[in-house]
Amino acid sequence: APAALPSPASCFVALPPPPPAPLPPSWSRLRASLAPAPSATSSAAPLGPRLAIDESYPNLRLIHASPDVYVIDEFLDDSSCQDLIDRARNKGDMAQSPVAYGGWSRDVADLTELAAKGPVAWGAIGLAWVQVHDAQGAGTLELVGHMVANFAALLVVAVAGIGLFTKVRADGLQEMRTSTSTTLPEAGGGAGEFVRRAARLLGGESGDGDGKRNDREEATRFEAPTVIRYERDQVLRPHYDANRGAELEDANRGGQTLATLIVYLNDVAEGGQTRFGRLPQGDGKAGDGDGDGGLTVRPRRGDALLFFPADAAGAFDERTEHEGRPAVDEKWIARIWRHADRVPPPFELADSELKRLWR
Repeated sequence: APAALPSPASCFVALPPPPPAPLPPSWSRLRASLAPAPSATSSAAPLGPRLAIDESYPNLRLIHASPDVYVIDEFLDDSSCQDLIDRARNKGDMAQSPVAYGGWSRDVADLTELAAKGPVAWGAIGLAWVQVHDAQGAGTLELVGHMVANFAALLVVAVAGIGLFTKVRADGLQEMRTSTSTTLPEAGGGAGEFVRRAARLLGGESGDGDGKRNDREEATRFEAPTVIRYERDQVLRPHYDANRGAELEDANRGGQTLATLIVYLNDVAEGGQTRFGRLPQGDGKAGDGDGDGGLTVRPRRGDALLFFPADAAGAFDERTEHEGRPAVDEKWIARIWRHADRVPPPFELADSELKRLWR
């Protein structure tokens, strides 16, 4: 008669019970974009101070505190705004704005852990029991051997499925953004003025009084300005500028995004507001009162919007979820992302361009 086999449960009893796996972060982000917004004071983890800025910058106006959101009135003059639009048009390569799947590496890790502790583990045990149940002379060693082999095979299948899921999801995210855009790596004209003023604003307090040197160093952490055009009905769905997986995924572009600076390049009479759905409506000057709730900023030529997608140490701030409301009138904006570290090629402003700005 075949040797008596231990039950699957007795083989598994020595293993500690698996803890409940957390929901993948980007699933939470997607759900938050579709469900009612939580309290404006909620955050996934305690946050430290934000990036230091020049608090004395002219026309700097705080419209929401914690997280801090600023409007800077008349940040750029009309000629600089028009020059940015003209340079983007004349460059001739305006294309649909890209959408990155931020946090994919964390999703893959979390889903793999979830699969390994759940269906993969129990599937391996169940298959092993079936494989040796009627085998002549099979014992505990054979059962464990089958369990290990089955676990490895099922984990490979699970990882392949997770990879396919992330690819499909990444492809689908492009529907979130229907605008067109281009980058301006040459810091001349309005682009140069945008960079200069951004460096002064975001550079914080000068430690040695050498403003030129500090501003130029600050600009090495900028991505080249991006000019974005929204035509009628084009939108940018609720999203984040920071990335929970920035240490890995954004290492090639300067790490975490610590600040977003947007300047509105034209007056927009209707539509196109920037909306922070998790924050309460601010003062009457910034908000548009469109009835949908949330802090909204109406585009006005030359005005800038500044907020901080992560704290100064790079911790993700989910409260800064924002969107570009559907355009009715055409809207043009220019954007600079300030990263934690120096931005490498091809996303940076080249040293030759920075030398032109700070001679």
